Amino acid sequence: MKRVIRFAPLLISLAVFNVVDARAQSAATNKAPATIAGRVTLEGAGAQGAHVTLEPHVGDDVAGLSFSGGRPPALSAVTDAEGRYRLTDVPPGSCRVSVFAPAFVIEGESLYFSPGKTVNVAEGENVENVDFSLSRGAVITGKVTDQKDRPVIDRPVMVFKLDAKGELQRPDIERSRGYTDDRGVYRIFGLEPGRYLVAAFGGKRPTFHPDAVEKAQAKIVEVKSGEEAVSIDIKIAPPVKGYLVTGRVVESDTNKPVPGIEVRCDANTQGATGWHDYVETDSLGRFRFESVPPNSYSAFIESERGGVPAFGEGITFAVIAGGVSGLEIRMQRGAIISGVVAIEGSNDPSLRAKLARVNLIAQNDSDSGSQFIMPDGNGAVSPNGTFKLSGVQPGKTRITTGPGSPGCFALLSVKHDGVEVSEFDVNAGDQITGVRLVFAYGAGVIAGRVEFKGGSPRPGMRLWVNAWREGGVPDMGPSETAELDGRGQFVIEGLAPGTYKLELTGFRSPTAGGGIFPIRWTEQTVTIAGEGRHEVTFIVDLASKEKDN
Repeated sequence: MKRVIRFAPLLISLAVFNVVDARAQSAATNKAPATIAGRVTLEGAGAQGAHVTLEPHVGDDVAGLSFSGGRPPALSAVTDAEGRYRLTDVPPGSCRVSVFAPAFVIEGESLYFSPGKTVNVAEGENVENVDFSLSRGAVITGKVTDQKDRPVIDRPVMVFKLDAKGELQRPDIERSRGYTDDRGVYRIFGLEPGRYLVAAFGGKRPTFHPDAVEKAQAKIVEVKSGEEAVSIDIKIAPPVKGYLVTGRVVESDTNKPVPGIEVRCDANTQGATGWHDYVETDSLGRFRFESVPPNSYSAFIESERGGVPAFGEGITFAVIAGGVSGLEIRMQRGAIISGVVAIEGSNDPSLRAKLARVNLIAQNDSDSGSQFIMPDGNGAVSPNGTFKLSGVQPGKTRITTGPGSPGCFALLSVKHDGVEVSEFDVNAGDQITGVRLVFAYGAGVIAGRVEFKGGSPRPGMRLWVNAWREGGVPDMGPSETAELDGRGQFVIEGLAPGTYKLELTGFRSPTAGGGIFPIRWTEQTVTIAGEGRHEVTFIVDLASKEKDN
């Protein structure tokens, strides 16, 4: 007897909100549309009513961390009685296909990056067998109460999966977090089988199930596929004995107190479970942290002052068996660098509008490291062709572009008052104007495939090709990045003219802890002169490469 598993009607109805006119998208590209098809199974049987979506690749999306703004809406399809789906009128290029199934675990997606599979489709191509295998997710639920057994309402609760060594893995925030309701009850679903620690947050420190403030004393919760672990209750631990920590924030050049600025204090412990607090300085620039438990700490300026980012060197101190006083954070005013942008050989308004997607970075040699300024009004190119970088720290400073900047734009030169410069000597509070950034624009394409000899990549590994442009002003990151699909193919579109170093990189999950570890395998060089398509093949001998990694 054939077994068909149907998804809830609510899941199917969500497709309505994601359907777009695919034919309009294909017409906009002036290329013949493609087709992607496959099957979704749940524990071996066809999953009817599963919602499958497709999102075109936009911007830099390394390891699923998208730095681009304005992702287009997704195409979508719903699986039939056999669990099969077909996405038609797919625009050629790189895209990502995924299944919306928050209560289920998708095979091969144990990592915390973006869900789904990359598919690189050519014009008019029909891609088959983009399949997904689901299993039922586990559930952890319980109640959070205070010391008087009263429900704790609207408190965030997180689960932390343990690896084989008993270390906390980096959590998938979307799947690993829930909130208590008006009864103090939480429910976290769609979890992978495994061992977990459960913690309630909301104060200066977490409390682990059942009532521990240290993860070493927490009780481990183990769940299997489709299993529900109930009564995983948490009683918020009483405050531990702590001490008073006081200090002040002063201006570095005048020694005057700085009122109304936020100071953050963090315990110097690993992971997301350490003590922390925020306070605002009073009219005399003083800050005060209460009930600080014994530990070593870092305190630093967290907020902006007067709309202009300010910064300080930060301080470290230790709380051992008593309070700490007399701390001092010296604040400096950030500098501002501003000017205009231009595209070499073009005054096309539509191209200037696209420059708004470029992320500018002020990188300097200050002790506190490089400035990484994202496009939230500071570091973005405005539609009228101007830019402003605020909160720049003193030191030798270079302007460059960062992750998320479209590869079709390459920064050729930086000029100040008509003179080309490689860096600026920035002092605190400087107002540097008259800067002109000149970009090149192009629409070149690099496409190709990767062939492996001597074995296959390790399970769970995601493979990327990074394009680094040589010459001009160095970028903070690759000009563009493309992920290999299941067929070993990749495509990088919209590249400015120039010579590019292509780097094949694999990202795999670690054996302990969280995060990702890159493995660099091989490189090639490609020169783009116009809008042509350049084909590349990487050949990787895993028999020798794996020994090096």
